[in-house]
Formats: sequence, structure tokens, C-alpha cells
Amino acid sequence: MNIIQIILAFIAVGITLEVFWTSIINSIKSKDRKLTGKTYLWMFPIYAFVPYIYIFGMKYMQDINIFIKAIIYMSAFYLLEFSTGYIIRKIVGVSPWNYRGYNINIFKNKYRANYKGLICLEYAPVWYLYGIMGEYFIKFLMSLH
Repeated sequence: MNIIQIILAFIAVGITLEVFWTSIINSIKSKDRKLTGKTYLWMFPIYAFVPYIYIFGMKYMQDINIFIKAIIYMSAFYLLEFSTGYIIRKIVGVSPWNYRGYNINIFKNKYRANYKGLICLEYAPVWYLYGIMGEYFIKFLMSLH
């Protein structure tokens, strides 16, 4: 696959996973069986950037254990989430996600470990696992002809 196809695959998978995740969390929290999920148009360019994180990681971290790399990927995702959320907030006045307020957190009423409402530590396990799975996914995509 070429880079455009890889980017489109990451956008498709990212949007799909986000809608799936929000539908499950919203259903659990509100006890609504409709399984309504959502995403934002802002997510398309954000997900389009993700393959470059993996390409960089695979080029410069070849000899690093995948579990250590996942921590580095997780940090990169936090940086991406914070910077894009900050930029979007500056452009339109609000970020698509807000970890300060009452959100889709099923464990508490509020996200406690958030920074400026743009990132939160409660999602560290999700970003960690996404770091591992994403590297295998991009390798799979690159193997396709």
C-alpha cells in the first residue's frame, strides 16, 4: 500500500473505533440500548497524522521492545491529542473533547487526572494498547501490495 492508502485506512479504522467506543460507553453510562456513537470531522486530519508516528517509530526504534515502544507511542498520542485539541480550541473556541467536564467516563463523574481538559491519564491504557496494535496494523498494511 502507498502512504495515501495507509492514511485512509488509519482514518477509517480510527473513526470506526471511536464511534464504536463512544456508543458502548454512552450505552453503559446512560443505559440507552440504541448504542449511539459519535465522532467529529476534526478527527479525520488527526487520524491521518497517526501513521507518521508509527513510521517514525519503526524507523528510529527498531531495536526497542514493543512494550517500551508502546509507552513512547502513548506519549506521542498524548502530545497529538493535546496539541490538536489546543489548536482546535483556539480556532473555534472549544475542543471536540473535554476531560474537565462530565464526559463519557463510566467510572467517575469527572476525569480527575486531566490537563486543561485536553488530555487525561485515565486513557493511558487505551493509548498504550493502541500503540501496540497500531504498529502491527501499519506493518500489515505495508505488507499489502
